[in-house]
Amino acid sequence: MPSRRVRGAGQPEMKSAAAAHAVAPHLQELERQNAELRNHLAREVRRNLDQRLAEAVPNFREIDRDPPWLQWLTGRDALSGQIRQQLLDDAVAKGNAGRVIAFFRGFLQEAAAGRHGQPGQAAGRKPIYTRAQITQMAGLRRTGVYSDAEGATWEAELIAAG
Repeated sequence: MPSRRVRGAGQPEMKSAAAAHAVAPHLQELERQNAELRNHLAREVRRNLDQRLAEAVPNFREIDRDPPWLQWLTGRDALSGQIRQQLLDDAVAKGNAGRVIAFFRGFLQEAAAGRHGQPGQAAGRKPIYTRAQITQMAGLRRTGVYSDAEGATWEAELIAAG
């Protein structure tokens, strides 16, 4: 039986390679634009996160440099058992302002309750609050970071410490 040659055999591969070569610069430009948009979106998410955090915890930048905060972040979260810093990093990476705010509020609540081993606090004794701590907590109460009940708890603890 004579072999028959099918017309166009072998040509699709050549056309495909030529098409890929012709489209490659356009695909590279699209990839560059896509990366640029991803970077822009990441910056916007972070800006939004910082804005919401500043509204909820006005002095979050001070707290973020505070050694007791940094020490607290090395501890384990009571519910998940994970290191708090890892959980906070995850919340920031995902742009989850609610979770990030909750970390700062959790720290501040524990600080208000005297659970951080602050200077002037002996084991099993009531904490000694500095003027700066009192001013900070009063400011947070005024800005609504703490509810009336939380504010009353703080005031009672402050009076008891006196």
